[in-house]
Amino acid sequence: MYSSSDPHMNSYPDSERRIAPPRPIDSLGGPSPAGFGRRSGDTYLESMIATASPAKLRLMLIERGVEVARHLAGLWRDTPGKRGTNEHSLKLFELLSELLSGVTDSKVEVCRTVADMYVFLCQHLIQAEENGDATMIDEIRLVLETEAETWRMVCAQELGASTPNSRAANLLAKTAVPATGGLNLQG
Repeated sequence: MYSSSDPHMNSYPDSERRIAPPRPIDSLGGPSPAGFGRRSGDTYLESMIATASPAKLRLMLIERGVEVARHLAGLWRDTPGKRGTNEHSLKLFELLSELLSGVTDSKVEVCRTVADMYVFLCQHLIQAEENGDATMIDEIRLVLETEAETWRMVCAQELGASTPNSRAANLLAKTAVPATGGLNLQG
């Protein structure tokens, strides 16, 4: 009988042969031969991340935040017993924190304003968890959707004015009327 590195395999007499139980395959981590056990979307996402610009990466985080916020608000509305802190609210907090950590230059006024906005959104999320208020999550989602639109325009500018979306963004920028109202980010 062959010796094994698994201690359970060697603990039985020679007349018995025991096969080690299968180990679960982690679709995102660990070595996997030729992508075995991976979802095809994971490979595509990893490729997108590896080749994305910093602006596109930020946009991807914001868009994921929008999705999580939409799902969380829906969950809280549909199942009142699931209100408060849960895996979705923790994921949203993690995304907001990651977005905040990406704002690094506190000497630039715009960076301070954006950092303050993400601190506000984190505080707003904590308050929403305490109250179980889905409308507060909707407010976070609306801010993130506005932020996503801004970053879509930045990404379009990176690609140049040859794409239809960037031409539309340029046209909108020329004709845009300043917005009024909205959430007070002053705390």
